[in-house]
Amino acid sequence: MAGPLPDVSSAVAGLAALQASMDNPNNRFNAGADSAAARMKARAPVVLHHRPKFQLSRGDAVFTMGSCFARNVEHALIGAGVRVLPEAWEFPPEFMHPDAAARARLATGVHRHVIARSVLNRYTPASMLNEVQRTLEPDSCRAPQKGLVHIDEDRWFDPHTKDTALQGLRESLMVRYLVEEAAKTMRRASAIFLTLGHTETWFDSETGLVLNVAPPPLLIRNAPERFRFVNAAYTDALEALERIFDLVARHIRADMKFIVTVSPVPLNTTFTSRDIVTANTYSKSTLRAVAETFCNRHAAADYFPSYEMVTATHPDLAWDTDRMHVPHALVESIIARFTASYFPDPAAKPDTAAVPA
Repeated sequence: MAGPLPDVSSAVAGLAALQASMDNPNNRFNAGADSAAARMKARAPVVLHHRPKFQLSRGDAVFTMGSCFARNVEHALIGAGVRVLPEAWEFPPEFMHPDAAARARLATGVHRHVIARSVLNRYTPASMLNEVQRTLEPDSCRAPQKGLVHIDEDRWFDPHTKDTALQGLRESLMVRYLVEEAAKTMRRASAIFLTLGHTETWFDSETGLVLNVAPPPLLIRNAPERFRFVNAAYTDALEALERIFDLVARHIRADMKFIVTVSPVPLNTTFTSRDIVTANTYSKSTLRAVAETFCNRHAAADYFPSYEMVTATHPDLAWDTDRMHVPHALVESIIARFTASYFPDPAAKPDTAAVPA
């Protein structure tokens, strides 16, 4: 007896599928000098052939949101001459966590940019939605003290940022103001570049807000029922992206372009009982499937395969010594492909040759 049929609402005729395969010069994994296998064996950044749905102009401003890989992308886009929002934004080091502030003082170039703007990192689709909703519909997010968590008399924790210090209420509210001002620049964007990080999500049952980072262990122990953890399912993550799309269309512009990718940077810690490798695979595969569905639904949303460009590249070139972060040379190579694909103006296109890693 035949089992249930898959969803066929997006099915195409068999002849059309055959023609698409025949017209695709990259339809085979292991055939020819330019096959996927040959590109992956080479000790060079893997170039994936990508046909964008739309193109951008030199006058377009791109708002970036996502994980730490988004900060690398942001820095490379600025270097490629793309207008990136927020522009010339600096976070005061005195408000940073002491460890992050120390790293920022010693860092230069891309590393300093990534650390200095790490406060803007957003890791899950739910935390991205939280930031967009707080920005575009502030009346719907009226949590006490803007969702800050009181630790003791002199210290407050901001679970909606990254790498910020535990400090007084006045300083913490100043941090929230600076971050919110940065988020408001999305109103001037022509395109939004979303880098999806992972699925492991925390929320505060007292304020009703999704958190961007896990609460410190001390807070969890002191309030074991207040903070809750959920590993988002495919439907949860997809719904968050759809709500972001709807909010932007209603409050900014209906023709906003979305470019979506998945961060190749793995989970640093899992709050599940799974091996970290298994937990990371779940996060990345779920978000990759969500990105595909979301971009297939909307003509104004396109998936850019930076995730695959990293993970398909030889490991010695794809990763720093920590096996987590991506070397800047490879990021530059990926962004060279991005600008060549999306910006038709020759002045906006850097050299598209692979940058040696």
